[in-house]
Amino acid sequence: MSWSEYLFAAWTWLTALPPIILSGVSGATIAAVISILGVRAANQSSARRLSLQLAHDKEEAAAQRQHDSTQKDEDRKAAFRREAYIKAVEEVHAVLAYIGGLPEKRLSDGNDAEGLQAFLKANAKVWLVAESTAAHLSRNLASLVAELFFKARAVAQPFREGMEPIRLLDTSIEVAEVAVHRAKLAMDTNEYGLTGDATHAAYEEWLAANERTEILRLQRHRLVEKLAPARIACFKEIAAEMAAVQRAIVRLVSALRAELHLAPDEAIFMAQLEDMERRANAVVNRAYGLGSE
Repeated sequence: MSWSEYLFAAWTWLTALPPIILSGVSGATIAAVISILGVRAANQSSARRLSLQLAHDKEEAAAQRQHDSTQKDEDRKAAFRREAYIKAVEEVHAVLAYIGGLPEKRLSDGNDAEGLQAFLKANAKVWLVAESTAAHLSRNLASLVAELFFKARAVAQPFREGMEPIRLLDTSIEVAEVAVHRAKLAMDTNEYGLTGDATHAAYEEWLAANERTEILRLQRHRLVEKLAPARIACFKEIAAEMAAVQRAIVRLVSALRAELHLAPDEAIFMAQLEDMERRANAVVNRAYGLGSE
């Protein structure tokens, strides 16, 4: 039987029903159809909302993955920057101490530029990874430190040469003091059991060793006194050249602090530097008896 025949049979059956029953059947049928259509509409709406929610969740997940990936890159970059910045700050202060100590460095101590090379290596990393402002400041600082190093080495050279005879005397004084100690032991031993002549000889040897030691000490004292003005002049010239480097360091460190999301405080650090310089000059002037110069 075809669908049309089924429908015709159903229609014939319905029209054959009494009006009251037909009315009930019709109402129930209409209610069922409305219910089915409502459920269908609700399901379609839920499906659309679910589809939209899934699409939204997918977009959010993709955005979160992108954010996490970007954040990891930023964290790695920040970690490398912190390491590079800390090392550069350590090395720049180390090279300043190295340059300040150049006058006391022996001529035979090896490569004078060793401290400078360590700083330049650390500072090059700052140039590589820093933002534009700090990168330019790092290059300027590299130039200033290199200039300071070569000027300081030239200034310190005469004093270093003058210290060589003094260091040779230091070695001779050590040898002479050993001779004094040895003669004193021999003299003390001879007092207990040896002849008077042996005791006298030991005493004469002790006196001679003492005399040689005192002569060497006097020679050293005279050389140190003669060299003292050169040491003071050397210190003052190096300190004056170092002032520009110290200010460049403050500007660079302030820029690096800003990159690390710390307060730059450049003006405060600069004021502290000026106060530090005044205090250092006062200490040195008192140490060398220079009054208020």
